[in-house]
Amino acid sequence: MVLNASRHWARARLERRGVRVTLNLHPRETFDQVDARWIAAAASRPRTSVRGVLAGDLPDAVAVAVLGVLGIPLEQTAGALTRDDRRRLVHGLTEWPLPVTDTRGYNFAEVTSGGVELTEIDPGTMESRVCPGLFLVGEILDVDGRIGGFNFQWAWSSAFVAGRALG
Repeated sequence: MVLNASRHWARARLERRGVRVTLNLHPRETFDQVDARWIAAAASRPRTSVRGVLAGDLPDAVAVAVLGVLGIPLEQTAGALTRDDRRRLVHGLTEWPLPVTDTRGYNFAEVTSGGVELTEIDPGTMESRVCPGLFLVGEILDVDGRIGGFNFQWAWSSAFVAGRALG
């Protein structure tokens, strides 16, 4: 998953688009859904510590670290959590910023993206429309697939098509 996310980050950086990476500690839940759960927890268990409520979803060490960074005391009760602190906590749980400084570069890349545009080849033969007689396959073409064998499959399949056209 990290390699898949990193390719999107790297492409955005190359295209000089603003990009940020965040972690949602409640996958498949939105800010509003998590916020509603915290409101319900504060109403049903007002004397339970925020740390205790977090313990239902996260390992204690993660809960302690999150509360420490956000400046919320470990003994703070769910019922006494202010609206602003609750929303800050929920933002932290659903959009924790992950600072990414750079890639390790082409020499360490697992896969690359970019290349000759697909509009420049005949997909039935893989022959170049720009330079007849030249057949292009695999990663020389601008095909970008997620990690997990898709790039290998593209290389083998496009080579098969080119080989049949040449044979």
